[in-house]
Amino acid sequence: MYTFLIYIASLVLKVAALWNDKLRLFVDGRKHVLSRIEEAVKGYDGIIWFHVASMGEFEEARPVIEEVRRRYPQRKILLTFFSPSGYEHRKNWKVVDWVFYLPLDTWFNARKFVRTVRPSVAVFTIGEFWFNYLGQLRRNHVDTYIASLLASKDSPYLKWYGWPYRNALRTVYKRVMVKNAETKAALEKFGCRNVEVTGDARFDRVMKIASEDWHDRIVEAWAGGVKVAVAGSTSSRDDELFISLLKDYPEDKFMFVPHELDEGPIKHILDSAAGRAVLYSDAEYLFSSGAPENAKAGMIETINNAQVLVVNKIGMLSRLYRYGWCALIGGGFINLPHSVMEAAVYGMPVAMGPQYHKNNQFVDLMKLGAADPVETEADIHAWFSKYHQNAAMLEQARKITEEYCKKNAGATNRISDIIMG
Repeated sequence: MYTFLIYIASLVLKVAALWNDKLRLFVDGRKHVLSRIEEAVKGYDGIIWFHVASMGEFEEARPVIEEVRRRYPQRKILLTFFSPSGYEHRKNWKVVDWVFYLPLDTWFNARKFVRTVRPSVAVFTIGEFWFNYLGQLRRNHVDTYIASLLASKDSPYLKWYGWPYRNALRTVYKRVMVKNAETKAALEKFGCRNVEVTGDARFDRVMKIASEDWHDRIVEAWAGGVKVAVAGSTSSRDDELFISLLKDYPEDKFMFVPHELDEGPIKHILDSAAGRAVLYSDAEYLFSSGAPENAKAGMIETINNAQVLVVNKIGMLSRLYRYGWCALIGGGFINLPHSVMEAAVYGMPVAMGPQYHKNNQFVDLMKLGAADPVETEADIHAWFSKYHQNAAMLEQARKITEEYCKKNAGATNRISDIIMG
């Protein structure tokens, strides 16, 4: 029945892809993928296979993959993605030897994939349970691990129907590596004894990024040496809350980094700033195109006078947070809360929309007093004013967030030791 449903889903996706660009990438990227994988790995043994679902899961696995590469530079590493959001951005990532889409989890695909790749180690991240692949890995005696597992009320392995997941956790994985003691206790109630608390490797990743000497001349020209308020990975409702601050704080600077670079929401932000906003790509074009010096000078003046900067470029947010003194983290209105650690590592108080519960770090920082949920304009104004021009409150938040990140560092080495031990 499981495999039958996979085939049905495959047919539905092929039809839907005719009208959806993202689904078209999903479908087209898997055409002849098994043949391409077979050609790529031919003649290699001892391959280390990492699989992640999408970009978010990749960021969880990335520090571990980089550490394994550092320790074993001669070993071959294969990285597979389920979603286009990860594959399209990392298909040319040089840390690994090959990047492919994972073929859909049919019995035939899983059998051929495992026999073709012959991995010595297989590592899944977070909630990836592909039962045909797991069955083939077990039959072929491949050391299989799952990392960064976190139990929540929505976790399928804690539900009444979750026996296939629990059975996989008990019998397939050599080690189940979880983020906290609560997850370990929850799994042990179901007889899962191969559990180890390793933490979250993303802490190591954000601390490494924060320690880098990185500058952006456009942001620095705009900010003028002053710390700014940042709205990162935002949806439209997040943007509306942040926009509501502009009028009451006309001398402050606000950076918007939307999650999706759709023209409509970006135009709305620019229009809401009433002529006091600049688009990152506009400034970047003039800075790099060889425009006349007087045009560049005019652009620099425009940037300096702008209250709002809208960054319409992907892949910069984790570094851009260093220019902030506070941050609104997006995703809390669409039940997809984004990374809090990327901002917290710079010692900032953070806020998020009401659907923050999936973000364990935000919940921790709430308890410690450096994070606040916001749902209305009144909420965000109360949060903003609490820290605005209040050096003592900001210093307290800085100590809390920086200490929290330092305390949770070290998961990369713990996970790497286990899977390569």
